[in-house]
Amino acid sequence: MRHPALLLTLALSFMSAAHAAPAQPKAQQLAVFKVAALASATITPATLLASGARAETVTIPADYLYKRDLRVRAYDLDAFLKARIPDIENLAAQGAQVMFWCRDGYAPMAKLSDLLGRGGLIAVADADAPDGVQWPNAPYKTSVLTAPEIGNYVVWRAAQFPAKPQPWGLETIYVLPAGTALKK
Repeated sequence: MRHPALLLTLALSFMSAAHAAPAQPKAQQLAVFKVAALASATITPATLLASGARAETVTIPADYLYKRDLRVRAYDLDAFLKARIPDIENLAAQGAQVMFWCRDGYAPMAKLSDLLGRGGLIAVADADAPDGVQWPNAPYKTSVLTAPEIGNYVVWRAAQFPAKPQPWGLETIYVLPAGTALKK
């Protein structure tokens, strides 16, 4: 279903390469964009459950964040998007873009058609973490990320970073019109 009335206003702090270090983000510039989102899907335990996608345990080879093979509890990205945005394949055929909006302001984009059918997963926990631990701490640049900062983490069945986004702290997936580009 399309959401032409949904207007996404983005206030972005552009970071150097990926997520900012949580303790001291250093924005290079601030930009505000107004883009009419075609659709969106917020990721919560309830929306994952409502999507009908089943949690599975998958080993991610040479995970980008943890720098090791990582067994995760995850939901299939395609199944989630198809359940939450029924016309997702039509949008992909029209050249729509996807923006992965993360809680720290990081918002990588990719062509929707480049992501569908490519083994994307929404990882929600480390499958080998002790009871009561969603994610172990992960060193990142000059800081350490904690479980709440990692939250929902997009991973791929076949390691292909940096060809595909691997954002953590993922809150919402926005589908934007073809040709949408946010540049520094």
